[in-house]
Amino acid sequence: MKFGLFFCLSLIGAAIAHAASPVTFMFTVPPSATPAFSRDLWAEVSTPSGDVLRLPAFVWSGGVFAVRARASEKGEYRLGRVLEAADGSLLALAAQPVSPSVMAVSDAETRLPVRTAPGRPPRLTFSDGETYVPIGANLAWANQRLPGHLRMLQQFGEAGLNWTRVWMVHWSDLNLDWAPKDKGASSKPGTLDLQVAESWDRMIDTADDAGVYMQLVLQHHGQYTSGTDSSWAEHPWNAANGGFLKTPSEFFTSPEARRLTELKYRYIVARWGYSPMILAWEFFNEVHWTDPIREGHDETTIARWHAEMAAYIRQIDVYGHLITTSTDNLRSGMYAAMDYFQPHLYATNILANARRFDVPPQDTVRPVFYGEIGDDHLRLSSEEKRTGIQIVPPVWASLMGQGRYAAMPWLGEQMIDNGRLPELGAVAKFIAASGLGRRDGLEPFSPAIVGAPQIPFEISAGQMWQKRPAPTVEVAMDGRELLAYADIPRIYIGWPGAIAEGYPNHATLQLDLPKPTTIRVKIAGVGSDHGALRVTLDGQTVAEHAWEKRAAGAPAAGPFELPFPAAAGKHTLVLENSGQAEWFDLQGIDLGLDTPALAAVGQRSADFAALWVWHRQGVFAQTAPAAVSGKIVLENLAAGEWRVTWWDSFAGVPQASQTLTHAGGTLQLPTPPISRHAAVILERLR
Repeated sequence: MKFGLFFCLSLIGAAIAHAASPVTFMFTVPPSATPAFSRDLWAEVSTPSGDVLRLPAFVWSGGVFAVRARASEKGEYRLGRVLEAADGSLLALAAQPVSPSVMAVSDAETRLPVRTAPGRPPRLTFSDGETYVPIGANLAWANQRLPGHLRMLQQFGEAGLNWTRVWMVHWSDLNLDWAPKDKGASSKPGTLDLQVAESWDRMIDTADDAGVYMQLVLQHHGQYTSGTDSSWAEHPWNAANGGFLKTPSEFFTSPEARRLTELKYRYIVARWGYSPMILAWEFFNEVHWTDPIREGHDETTIARWHAEMAAYIRQIDVYGHLITTSTDNLRSGMYAAMDYFQPHLYATNILANARRFDVPPQDTVRPVFYGEIGDDHLRLSSEEKRTGIQIVPPVWASLMGQGRYAAMPWLGEQMIDNGRLPELGAVAKFIAASGLGRRDGLEPFSPAIVGAPQIPFEISAGQMWQKRPAPTVEVAMDGRELLAYADIPRIYIGWPGAIAEGYPNHATLQLDLPKPTTIRVKIAGVGSDHGALRVTLDGQTVAEHAWEKRAAGAPAAGPFELPFPAAAGKHTLVLENSGQAEWFDLQGIDLGLDTPALAAVGQRSADFAALWVWHRQGVFAQTAPAAVSGKIVLENLAAGEWRVTWWDSFAGVPQASQTLTHAGGTLQLPTPPISRHAAVILERLR
């Protein structure tokens, strides 16, 4: 283990630091009445180029403190003065080295830190200016705790992945100030668990070896909510457990909570801030589920907390790591002090929503990508979900939308357990070969497909419980998968208060039917209170359904269908919750028509296009259907010589490229037989 290097070296002369090891100096300082973890100690470190870094020091063990510098240069690093901040001043201390005070680095750190940069959309870059294209999955916690994390980080690196997201959670032995029940009493407030710190040392060391950048989640919503995924009842700061917080919301306003949180954050930055493998400090997982927002609708207080904590970390983080938080509202003031946006996505029409953001990324001033994407609301059986077949297709879809970067699956550990990690590695290979993530100005599109077998045409509900305006969506009758499909609500609210908050109570669809048909609106279920559904076609009510308040213990209403005829031609179809309470759940709208079995989405420019093509009935099927082929209708393709390369999207292997000469205009590109999905790259050579 690299971090144990200094204990086996002579204390006389210079030690030799290996590549990827931090330059670590250890020392003691005169005792103080201030508790060790509360002491604001700094140490000066001279670099081989002559710069002097003033870095925060941290408790190593007992009365020993340490300071870590990034080994970014070859040559000698020297420990200089040790100082303590008090009353706005820095006072020099008579520190005594416990390790060599000179370190000779023979192999400098080769991993580069990540920054943000302008672009269309904005991008992440390494410190040398090259674009960083994150691709990976969440490893929030591990069933096997630390051994599981170390194993999975290694497997990520072997699969060619370069990103993950790990939470500081007590149940996985990763929270510095909250021990799990099976470990005994939690640390006393103001002290931190050094065994947990050693685990993080090993994890960050392993991430460096594997080349996997870590988004380190400092807090999670369950700690400070009485509702969603709450662990408040176990929290050591809860007054019911002898702590000092009477409610979860007080965390954001209590001076003592702020003091202790800053102490912890200072320790985190001091001990691991040297590492370029920390992509970002993420303040909160899904902060919108904490009580101030969930119950009080108070984003202002939370935004202020984020701004103040971000300012504090930037004061002490000499290496300038990125800072983010995760919340779905990209317009929230909580993002004002963050370096990039990190929404999460759990939608029903996941392939549409993965391509869509509430605020288009090209209109933002900072990078944005989905830090979690999951299957919670997919209409699949538990047995189907256990196979893991549903995990990677949304990642492919996300590459072909408005964003620059791939969405990150929530189920990282399940992918490993199911043997599906190579499928995500295949995405990484395609990204590298196509240049997706590095290209500016690509436009998302969905071409029609002709010549493929036909299947029933059903419009799926898109977003789930999102505060979005009631949409008007034009339906593509030729099978194109439009970005706007992501806006079709699944839940239609009847509560006036919820409507006032921004939840939709209706949706409008613009149709151009090629022939007379019978349309069927399918409802999956309704809430327990009374409400009503009204369907209008061109302003005339064509179907209605009302339900009464459900008695306690009575079975839930639904599913059911509302059929009605529609003539050929253009129509405006409106679905509306016309009740005063509760909600209904839209399963889909069967148009009584057919659509191609294959669908395609992509990104393109004048001389480049990348597309992902999927079998609508096979993409999530437990057993793949028979493969089918068709022709992708690429409109307005520039004249010239084009290289076409199809990819096996499961193995990440390209087929032999073909070169074709195109006169300009529409090109019909034949697909290979597809039972689940495939990808293709088109590049204009001249």
